[in-house]
Amino acid sequence: MPNTKMEATLFCIHCDGDTDHVIQYKNDHIHQITCKNCGVEVKIDQDYVKKHFKEEFVLRVLTKPVRMTREMERDLTGFLVSLPFRVVTKPYRVYKEFHDKK
Repeated sequence: MPNTKMEATLFCIHCDGDTDHVIQYKNDHIHQITCKNCGVEVKIDQDYVKKHFKEEFVLRVLTKPVRMTREMERDLTGFLVSLPFRVVTKPYRVYKEFHDKK
């Protein structure tokens, strides 16, 4: 699989605000995220992630950007309408799912 890149606005803890980032994928998984403002890089070690987290959960987290892009392409209006609610509730839903399955 080829390596790909995409740009996104994400919160940077170093800049303490929303900044543009470059997300690099390797074999359809997030490999590295770089803040375009300050240059801070976060690398994702796939072997470590797979070893320490539930496989299904990890796969869903790592493929979320691709799935969201496909959803936007299918129905941009529906995606934008549902996004505020999903952004607010997603951390709780992930927390609940992670702790309920232990």
